Amino acid sequence: MNSADLPAAVIQLAQAEGADAAAALVEDHWDVVAATAPHHLLAAVKALPGEAFMRNPGLFVAANHLEHVVAGGNPGRVHPALEHPPIPRPGQSMLEQLIQLAADSAAARTRDDPEEAARIAEDALDRVSTAPIDAVAGLEKSMAHLRLQWARSLDAAASPRAAVEYERVFDLARATEQPYVARRAAAGAAWIHAERGRTDLARTWVQRAHDEGVTEDRYDAALFVTEALMHTDRDELTEAAALLDRAEQVGLGEYWAPAMFVRSLHAHNIADAAITESRLELHLQRHPVLGSTGVDGRLARAARVRVQLLRGKFAAAIDASIDLSSSDRVIAAAIAQVQRRHRAALDLSESVTHDGVEPRLQSNALLIHAAAANALGYTDTATHAFLRADALIQHAGMHTSYEAITPSELDQLVQLAGTEARTATRIGPARRDLPQLTKRENDVLALLTTELTAAEIASTLFISPNTMKSTTRLLYRKLQVSSRAQAVDFARRAGFPSNRTPQ
Repeated sequence: MNSADLPAAVIQLAQAEGADAAAALVEDHWDVVAATAPHHLLAAVKALPGEAFMRNPGLFVAANHLEHVVAGGNPGRVHPALEHPPIPRPGQSMLEQLIQLAADSAAARTRDDPEEAARIAEDALDRVSTAPIDAVAGLEKSMAHLRLQWARSLDAAASPRAAVEYERVFDLARATEQPYVARRAAAGAAWIHAERGRTDLARTWVQRAHDEGVTEDRYDAALFVTEALMHTDRDELTEAAALLDRAEQVGLGEYWAPAMFVRSLHAHNIADAAITESRLELHLQRHPVLGSTGVDGRLARAARVRVQLLRGKFAAAIDASIDLSSSDRVIAAAIAQVQRRHRAALDLSESVTHDGVEPRLQSNALLIHAAAANALGYTDTATHAFLRADALIQHAGMHTSYEAITPSELDQLVQLAGTEARTATRIGPARRDLPQLTKRENDVLALLTTELTAAEIASTLFISPNTMKSTTRLLYRKLQVSSRAQAVDFARRAGFPSNRTPQ
């Protein structure tokens, strides 16, 4: 398209197909037109309907940056607007101020700076709550879009206000007949509750999202990832995988870390772990958040440790700091337990076993605490912690939490408690290795179901080509097959998880 025709095309598309389609047209032409004809791009952005700015306040920042470029300023990078929020101008209306704050907050999230994003969101919400009634009169419809941005920023920084703000946005969106905004707010609230193990509340908010009666794949990653986590917790791995794939197809956006966290819980064998680790590292190249105190950093650390331990890699201990968050203490305790530093695992998990801690973290901490105590000979402590963990997991339906410790540790704790209790349903058939095979043979079979070559499988398992050949021969003999295709077919008929390598 000729850049001079872009503004008119935006207007026509907005009238025919709506604000989202018009905004997508601008985005498709952004890189080329920004470099060759920024004045045409600015005209196209200004031609967007107001709804587009409400749905994506970052456009306000982009327009401000383009004005700077057109006036002769240094353009910097092609699309740097999200990294350089505009300076407030005198005479801005209340709506303009609030849009700018929403844009600034979104920009901070784009820079992987959740603390700054939350600070701006808190400032914006304080301004709204203290503004004169006449200053915000008539802004209710716009406010739902703006508050959704601030709720997302609070969520990114793990602020306790995030869930409450999503609920307020949901109510406001319904009151102003904006079902798409209500759906997004409900999905945000559902994720917070699901990730923390409050499964009853998560189910309620997922249902509210669906009850809006609209679909919007472009913004539905949060909903798909949330439902994938809930299926994973119930050991419904096929359904979970389909939802994770669907989330990636529509675009994970800001929910890349939650998706990687769920994939790490979904992983059971070394093949799953290798594939998930590869995907995670690609995301971390774009978002170096491992040291962040925000939600993405916490989830990325948890996912990374989970897949590395599944692969037999001993992650570096992270228990040196006394300022570890509850999540990091559980991660550090899990590493210490795998490294047989049972005293450290016991001490690190202790503070996260108390009532009041989020159910998912508390159940993981209790299991690690129980396993460490059992290894140290503290049988009463181990039994008490295990029974508390089991009751919590069964109540919330979070069967994935049982995998915080090894199967042998879990079996020992079940025997110690003197009953199978309800842990008999702890791991469904889709997560079980084939019992007649050794661990290495199960690992080889898992990787045979991928597209990896024999040499690549050997490298992944840290074994020699000769060991790979002898293991494969023994595996075929046990399965009574004579080829890789027959082994894979046997695995699939037996319900063994199948995997594909990343494209």
